[in-house]
Amino acid sequence: GKDLSKRISEDQSYGDDEAGRLARAFDQMFGRLESSFEAEKQFASDASHELRTPTAVIVTQCAYLEKYAEDTEEYREGIGVIKRQADRMSVLIDRLLDMTRLDFGTRKPELADTDLSEMLRLMCEDQDTGDRGIDIETDIEPGIHVMADAHLLSRAIANLLDNARKYGRDGGHIRVGLRRAGDEAELSVSDDGIGMDKEELDKIFRRFYQVNSSRQTGSGLGLGLSMVKQITELHGGSVSVQSEPGKGSCFVIRLDVIR
Repeated sequence: GKDLSKRISEDQSYGDDEAGRLARAFDQMFGRLESSFEAEKQFASDASHELRTPTAVIVTQCAYLEKYAEDTEEYREGIGVIKRQADRMSVLIDRLLDMTRLDFGTRKPELADTDLSEMLRLMCEDQDTGDRGIDIETDIEPGIHVMADAHLLSRAIANLLDNARKYGRDGGHIRVGLRRAGDEAELSVSDDGIGMDKEELDKIFRRFYQVNSSRQTGSGLGLGLSMVKQITELHGGSVSVQSEPGKGSCFVIRLDVIR
């Protein structure tokens, strides 16, 4: 019927004959379908929740202006609020569309020989703005090349840098490293900020999941790290994290090197 939690063999014991192998294959298929549908339901629920808040603010602000605004300044302030919320919705929709295109393969990585060392160096120079007194320190081994879609990979790196600044401490440091580790390039971005509990580490790459959102204003959309994982895996790589509350976090991307 419609219950994807049902299995042919409830006790997960299968025979070695053709019927047993077929039952195992069907149960594995049901398991994948169940996970996919649950993820889709959660995704729809989260997206609806994220869009509901800016929509409510826009509707409320419009109603207030219509009823109470008396001069140009009040209209200007109200329109500013509406624009900020509309911009937030636009960014959310654009990122969701990007992730969906990558999920379904309608946006495929355009891989080319990419000087990761030079890309990372330039990005760190651009992002070292001194905002909140946070400095970026680099230790980048030169001449590391990977097969990559430069646009997508730079977005993943930018998300890690944004995340480090967002959750780093005022006057602290972001440390960016790149080195060869055997046949892999190991790119690390670490901060000395609020850090995370162990139970959060398995959740941070989920879409819309936000760590310590109650302690951090302007904490974003909760899509940045999910996109980092998605882009890294599209390049055949992996991303991991180590963190400790009060001591900061370190994210590491590993990709195959070509020279």
